[in-house]
Amino acid sequence: MPPAIKDAAASVIEAWGVSAPAGVRWVPRENLHLTMKFLGWVADERLSDIAGAVADAVDQMVDFSVRLGEAGAFPSARRARVLWLGLLDPAGGLVALARSLEDAFVLLGFAAEVRTFVPHLTIARLKPPSPVSVEVAVPPTDPFVVDRVTLFESKLGRPAPTYIPLSTFPFRRGSR
Repeated sequence: MPPAIKDAAASVIEAWGVSAPAGVRWVPRENLHLTMKFLGWVADERLSDIAGAVADAVDQMVDFSVRLGEAGAFPSARRARVLWLGLLDPAGGLVALARSLEDAFVLLGFAAEVRTFVPHLTIARLKPPSPVSVEVAVPPTDPFVVDRVTLFESKLGRPAPTYIPLSTFPFRRGSR
């Protein structure tokens, strides 16, 4: 995520934090990212196949712009487990990318995702699930360009996971 998006997310976290229920764990600014597909534990010997699948999935992708949207909660504001900031994707690039990646990973034997893809940045997790207000001001931001996918390894830890980039897969340059 570009620094301006992380700054905007940090300001939402600060504002939302005042009224957040007990048990909320905020995502550190440096960990803000858009998850396109979570694979879970993967054996090291599968990494080459996974990288190949990502490369194939993004082969025809052209860069596109998105912008920060409104705040929300999964599965709902009445029983929130995740607080998020939406990403507005007028060209449908994120949805197309998610579909392409999903198809590639299903071919590798990963389970198909049953939930509809909703482009978002997770900014907090709640345990236990709690009611929240999603009426929080999200500062306006300029659109930003999505021009690559990065394959990450996540290492669980306290106070937050560590994300290690393994490979980056650039898109073709569009007519920006």
